[in-house]
Amino acid sequence: MKSIAGLEKEYERRTPTSLKCFERAKKSFQGGVASNFQAYEPYPIFWDHAKGSKYWDVDGNEYIDFNMAFGAVLAGHAHPLLVKAAEEQLSKGTLYCAPTDLSATCAEEVKKRFPVDLIRFANSGTEATMHALRVARAYTGKEKVIKIEGCYHGMHDYLLQSVGPDLGEAGPESCPTTVPQSKGIPRDVTKNTVVVPFNNIDAMRDALERNKGEVAAVIVEPVMMNTTLIPPKDGYLEKLGELTEEYNVVLIFDEVKTGFKVAFGGACEYYHITPDLITLGKCIGSGFSLAAFGGKKEIMELIKPGDVAHGGTYSANPLAIRASIIALREVLTRENLDYATRLEDKLADGIRKTMKDNGIPGYVNSMGPCGMVHFTEHEIYDYRTFVKYYNVDRLTKFWFGLVNNGIWIAPHADEHWTVSVQHTEEDIEKTLAVIRKIVPDLKY
Repeated sequence: MKSIAGLEKEYERRTPTSLKCFERAKKSFQGGVASNFQAYEPYPIFWDHAKGSKYWDVDGNEYIDFNMAFGAVLAGHAHPLLVKAAEEQLSKGTLYCAPTDLSATCAEEVKKRFPVDLIRFANSGTEATMHALRVARAYTGKEKVIKIEGCYHGMHDYLLQSVGPDLGEAGPESCPTTVPQSKGIPRDVTKNTVVVPFNNIDAMRDALERNKGEVAAVIVEPVMMNTTLIPPKDGYLEKLGELTEEYNVVLIFDEVKTGFKVAFGGACEYYHITPDLITLGKCIGSGFSLAAFGGKKEIMELIKPGDVAHGGTYSANPLAIRASIIALREVLTRENLDYATRLEDKLADGIRKTMKDNGIPGYVNSMGPCGMVHFTEHEIYDYRTFVKYYNVDRLTKFWFGLVNNGIWIAPHADEHWTVSVQHTEEDIEKTLAVIRKIVPDLKY
């Protein structure tokens, strides 16, 4: 049976050039990576190129990619239609800082999928949630925001709170203490962010009552996709909508990850719920920097000079917009999403069978083309149950086993995998063969 130390040595034998790249990068590039999420032990693998469902590292190793840029590339890598769209736009210019008819076309495509009256484009999910909070505060005249413990909504101060708090600092389970996720966040900002556990409607009501008349918005991932993959309990989202309406609070669905994936029209379509505002990112750009936020006309129409500020030099740049139009019209179709979902179902069922055959405790959550294995027999329904019960050691061995055999998933316990529209039956079969090979090593 292979140990974690043995698996790590095998990883190092396969990726010596990545180590050299990492050592070089650290000399001039803080931490050697462009984002803290790209850092992991013993060192990150450096990519060389990617196409379709695969990528190749700087040592020439080939991997079937199930991370897909943290789910952003549901279209797969270098999709021919998106490459063509980008090439067509490059010769016309990539940045105008002026209106284009393409932007209206893209907005119309978004409106076909999501229940929004008006939208604005941004460059990242972080920007989308930041702007959504601002317009919600302007609309309600209130300042506090309620977020869910364990949810990640971007890198701005108001929502970079209690994303992954230490339970020793996090306070009571039903009434968590707000814990800033980073140094450098002003205390007064933290005071205006109230944290509530996922799937606990009583705790949400208590929080709204304790802060009655002060809460501008409740923001929630309708499916927690930044703490593995945790679906809402039956009726939770419906009751959340009723509560926010009762307390005159703007309900924001953060669909940066769920949008375009759990259904053609995201969680709004899947759960038949219309929130007040929606934020979108990742898949909407399909590899290009694009995000959006939108919702009810009476809220969004406050965005104008002299009222609610919104701007960005690269917002709705024609390169990203043209690619997005093609992605929404021709790549991320219902048919293609159904295809990716069928592949995910086959992958999830195969993992379940292999775990059962080998007596490995746990289960697989699966939704649309996304999934994640939970190495525990306990139900994980919020952040704290994830921290208490998830067997991270088993996941670490699982991850090393996959990567050392040419299968890539995110190196973090809180991420899920994504099957793209360019994955194949052969990819799934090969992956399941690797899983059957490595799962016996997960026995204790």
